[in-house]
Amino acid sequence: MEQFKDLIEQPEKCSKIEDVCTVFADGDWIESKDQSDEGIRLIQTGNIGNAQYLDKGERARFITEDTFRRLNCTEVKANDILISRLPDPVGRACVIPEGLGKCITAVDCTIVRLESTVMPEYFVAYTLSPFYMMQVAARETGSTRKRISRKNLGILTIPVPTMEEQESFAALVRQSDKSKLLLKKIISRR
Repeated sequence: MEQFKDLIEQPEKCSKIEDVCTVFADGDWIESKDQSDEGIRLIQTGNIGNAQYLDKGERARFITEDTFRRLNCTEVKANDILISRLPDPVGRACVIPEGLGKCITAVDCTIVRLESTVMPEYFVAYTLSPFYMMQVAARETGSTRKRISRKNLGILTIPVPTMEEQESFAALVRQSDKSKLLLKKIISRR
């Protein structure tokens, strides 16, 4: 457990989120008139759960290939991470699963495609940590509806340990509520 405390307390191992990405971009502005009954899947904020993708296939939205080209949309790929910049809660994230086909996302989501130095599962597990959520809370804006801008999201920091440490951290977060409480205790010692 001590290794995780050290992981978070070593700023030389931390990077800005935007600095560990090959793609760090907002989704696309898709109006109702641009949507269709089939085609390219539009992933919305409601599809982003806390560390899980929520399919909601019965309410799925799509755009055509022509609309994709006309609006110059950014494709979301399997193993990309989507971060919701709106509540609830602000900053929640999920990994996009295999098998969805060609997808895009809405403007209130940020697309994160990581460099090979960060595992998607580790990144999403880290977004469940109190340390990450405290950073989000410090940067969110809005009096009636909380949100975080892509710029503010990009400057949040993430520890970037070895791949072995990332796997260990992700495994810890996957464990029961007891393990999550232990992580909170470690972080609170800071």
